[in-house]
Amino acid sequence: MRRIELSGTHAAMGEGFGEAFRAEIAQLYAIRLENALRQATQYGGRPTREADLLRLSRACLAASERFDPRGTAELRGIARGARLSPEQTLAMNGLTDLRDALAWGDLGELGADGCTALIAQRDATSDGHPRLAQSWDLASDNAPFIVFVQRAPSEGPRTWSITTVGCQSLMSLNEHGLSLGTTNLRTRDAGVGVPYLGLIHRALEERSAADAARVIASAPRAGAHSYLALDRSGAGRVVECTGKLSHTFVVERGTHVHTNHCQIPAHIALEADTPRKSSEARLARMRELLAARTGKIDSAFLRACYADPAGASLAICRRDFDGISTNAASVMTPALGELWGCAGIPDAPEKWERLL
Repeated sequence: MRRIELSGTHAAMGEGFGEAFRAEIAQLYAIRLENALRQATQYGGRPTREADLLRLSRACLAASERFDPRGTAELRGIARGARLSPEQTLAMNGLTDLRDALAWGDLGELGADGCTALIAQRDATSDGHPRLAQSWDLASDNAPFIVFVQRAPSEGPRTWSITTVGCQSLMSLNEHGLSLGTTNLRTRDAGVGVPYLGLIHRALEERSAADAARVIASAPRAGAHSYLALDRSGAGRVVECTGKLSHTFVVERGTHVHTNHCQIPAHIALEADTPRKSSEARLARMRELLAARTGKIDSAFLRACYADPAGASLAICRRDFDGISTNAASVMTPALGELWGCAGIPDAPEKWERLL
């Protein structure tokens, strides 16, 4: 996995990130623009242009600035370094949320991806250390842009994140031992707000899973996601959010798995074109794997779970089915400051690296 170290002010870190990957960021923006416009039209029946996306992104940029000024300063720095507009850079970061808002959301005047994430609590693990793990499934043409980013800001904690070039934090761990992951959800109340990477980026300034969950639950969100948080003390939280609603699960024992469909009845009523067959298959399979190993789960076992091929196109490990594949995966043990990562399909032990 490629790596980059950034330090200094948030604006300076952003500029350095943008400059280092300028050509690739332009390529990734073009790929994600095409994806957003195509799927907004395909799923929502709304013919959409780049101008529509950027108009929505501009409104979300204002919401992001109010929510997290430092994170937005970094985002603007990325734009300067990459020679894109801030609206283009935020649209690239917030692809799934903005795509859903264009398809179904109430934009006012603005006019079957996947992921499998889990928390394994101390009673479920072999060494008593809880773990948070996640795969990140998206269009296969995003995979070459995966990068491991170490941020050492002049204000705020150091963070380590598996993400894509020019983008804020995704699968992440901070110096206080707080780890975060996410899965995409699709609901009809997406709209103007802070995209999911901006929420994770801001939540990484916290020390505890409970505080990170509160930041996300109270935020003005652009779209639906589940967010998993696990801290050094072993406290675990999962926040299932729509654009407007949220529910927090406290994970004290056993395991909790989230894929790409809502688990809360009030949220299910808002779902839109959820890829339920794939999502439910991956949820059931991961629960089956974890249940068979409860009390003996370790990092090596979780890495093997993300290589599981059962179900073919419905598998946890996705191999370019209909243009979607597992782009990256991670296994984090906050109490040990340990982060394992894989860039690309995690189907073999040698593809994984211990990044921390």
